[in-house]
Amino acid sequence: MKKQTAIWILLAVLVLKATVQTSAESPTGDVAAPSQLNVNPWSWDAIEKKVELPAMTNIVYFTFWLTNTSSEPATLLSTEAECDCTVVEARKNLPWRFDPGESGAINMRINTRGRSGQVMRVVVVHTSHGVQRLIAHINIPLTPAPSNVSVRQRDVEVARKDRQAVFKNGCASCHALPAAYLTGGALFDKACGICHLSKHRAEMVPELASVASGKDADYWRDWISYGKTGSLMPAFAKSEGGILDTNQIESLVEYLMQRYPADFTDKHPPARSSNRMIPVSIRSAETSSP
Repeated sequence: MKKQTAIWILLAVLVLKATVQTSAESPTGDVAAPSQLNVNPWSWDAIEKKVELPAMTNIVYFTFWLTNTSSEPATLLSTEAECDCTVVEARKNLPWRFDPGESGAINMRINTRGRSGQVMRVVVVHTSHGVQRLIAHINIPLTPAPSNVSVRQRDVEVARKDRQAVFKNGCASCHALPAAYLTGGALFDKACGICHLSKHRAEMVPELASVASGKDADYWRDWISYGKTGSLMPAFAKSEGGILDTNQIESLVEYLMQRYPADFTDKHPPARSSNRMIPVSIRSAETSSP
């Protein structure tokens, strides 16, 4: 009886020893491998952003950046906005494969026309490693909406804040592009006359004939090149952020000295010029406006 008990004890010890040895020899990587499959490879610059608007507006933009921080490729599959007023755009067509270390952006364009107060919009991003919600918060004060203000009034307000704004964005189609490569009278019509000779010019924009008396070439050159800080008059020289090179500016000075000579006293300016250009290097003998 005692012999049988001893044999059973010996067998139990051998089985336990074999179990411990097997566990010790098993690679630790085999245990960790399944959990590694669930590691989130995405790193976002933020998943929630907020903007404080100075006034009501029509469109608000947000950009969310993401990076694949893993050592394996990951894929951005699709995006879904929770509101029809939100448009989501990725920098590449979806599905978008991100190689290790690759970064990209998701843009949100939110229609806020007529809205005020606290606005929140959510976009759901589906990826190869799960789902991520992106949240945009917008605080919109109750102010007159741009739709209630004329385009002209809005442009004037923009120019009050930045006099060089006439050469940018939508304003450029009237104030910059038409003046490209022109000189002399043609340039005057497109760059100067559009404001100073307009029947509907802004009240702070002077009629040139009323200020031209006694002005010399240096006066016109300085005003064209540098404009006036704190007014709507932009600096036209390219060196100051404008659109005109030196030759174009000199052609305008020459034209203005002919149109408004130093002894000019007529308070009613001549009719708007034709589009005939005056060469920069040759002073015309004409004294009347082209």
